[in-house]
Amino acid sequence: MDDVRKELTRVLKEACSEVDMRLEAFLANPDDVETIHKLRISIRTLRSLLAFASPFLKRRRHRILQADLRSVVIETSRLREYDVMLRDVRALSMPYGGLVEKIGELRALERNRVVDVMRGRHTRRALARVRRRVEVLPWKDSVRRRGVTCSDVLAVFDELVRVVDEGYATVDRSDADAVHTLRKRSKRVRYVGEAFGELLGPDAAEEGARMKGVQDELGDVCDARVNATLARELLDLELPDDAKHALEVLLGRNRSFVEGFVAGDPSVASK
Repeated sequence: MDDVRKELTRVLKEACSEVDMRLEAFLANPDDVETIHKLRISIRTLRSLLAFASPFLKRRRHRILQADLRSVVIETSRLREYDVMLRDVRALSMPYGGLVEKIGELRALERNRVVDVMRGRHTRRALARVRRRVEVLPWKDSVRRRGVTCSDVLAVFDELVRVVDEGYATVDRSDADAVHTLRKRSKRVRYVGEAFGELLGPDAAEEGARMKGVQDELGDVCDARVNATLARELLDLELPDDAKHALEVLLGRNRSFVEGFVAGDPSVASK
């Protein structure tokens, strides 16, 4: 019986290094929308990989790891929301007045705040704690005695896939939190299938590729819900009539998209 804990640790350490690299790339060029996006993906990936390994880890220690990572990534959410909104406004086939400029001003303020946070003591300490704990993972006592086998990790992966498939079939589409949770789980299948391919085999990569479709569909719905909330907030600002009209159109489109998803309309997949 081969113990695969070294491989689990290796992959998690590489994911930690990816976070460090993406953080430095963002700080070097915070105006590039891709740098913040890739930083967020790197942190979400590490969180997904840790969650996958969690059945083998001491529960409290795993929760501390997740809390540190969440405390960093949550600070980047608003900046990403502005970037998604700017993308969608620019895609409108109608005049939008000074809306792009206004959102750009808000983004600049948020960018400055996020840069300060990412350079600050809290972020550096949180990520340093994660790196140290991944170097010496908090294995459960039972795991230290018997190790972890390929069969063990395959069983965890198969259960994750089952939960997502069943969840997709039964989720309450009107429940934003439930849909968001399902989206995160579908991402986890994808990230785990890609990162732990050597342990899980080629079928895992195929499952990950299949889950990308689920992730993309649910991601569009989550983005539409966030966009609608942000559009309502922006409508309270002093804006030119063209800008307000563009926001109202965007708000209406996002509401319609979410309503179509809730109703099970397959056309939402082509948003």
